[in-house]
Amino acid sequence: MVDRTQEDIMRALMIAAAVSVLTAAPLAAQTGRGYIAGAGGFTVSSDTTSGQVMGEAGVRIAPHVLVFGELGQFHNLQPSDVLPAVDSTTSLLSASQGLSVVGVARVPAWFSVGGVRYEVPIQSHLSPYVLGGIGVARLDPTAQFTYASGTLPDGSTPAPGTDVTSQLTTAGDFTLPSASTAFMFTLGGGVAVPVASQWAIDVGYRFSRIDADTRVNTQGVTFGVGYRF
Repeated sequence: MVDRTQEDIMRALMIAAAVSVLTAAPLAAQTGRGYIAGAGGFTVSSDTTSGQVMGEAGVRIAPHVLVFGELGQFHNLQPSDVLPAVDSTTSLLSASQGLSVVGVARVPAWFSVGGVRYEVPIQSHLSPYVLGGIGVARLDPTAQFTYASGTLPDGSTPAPGTDVTSQLTTAGDFTLPSASTAFMFTLGGGVAVPVASQWAIDVGYRFSRIDADTRVNTQGVTFGVGYRF
């Protein structure tokens, strides 16, 4: 479960974003053939809070409807698939060899999504929208072990803090879980605020589900800028 601190951070950021949007100087709503945009922010899953970046492009197919494509990355989606293997290795090395190492696990994930974006028609300079899309995510687990004390399987005793991942892997003491590709869908919405002739600031919310071996649900807030053409 997302802890109370993470909930408070998300709530505070969303309130701040809403206030900044509602107090923005009125400008005429923009329309056009399409847009390109870039955004960054954070996403929260059941195991961790991670940074997120993405790029997006869309083409209008009806007065308020666009199709879009998106490419992005969760910097550390969730370590639950690889963390048990890391913890097991550190415990086993300590108990059987008297070797003390510190293990860290991460699971960055690239994703690609395509879908439909609907711009809600309102009499305002604001441009709220909702969207939905499907795609794939590529989960690429990583792990790192740093030396603390004891003797490595090859008989060496490096300086504390030395990365010894390759030595443990070569000795067969650790095997990194394989990368995997999983189906993904995303739902969300946001608001674009025009700030110049063809430029807009975008604040959005996304819910995503990735059907990996361990299903991952994420909620994220993004802040970006877009160019309409």
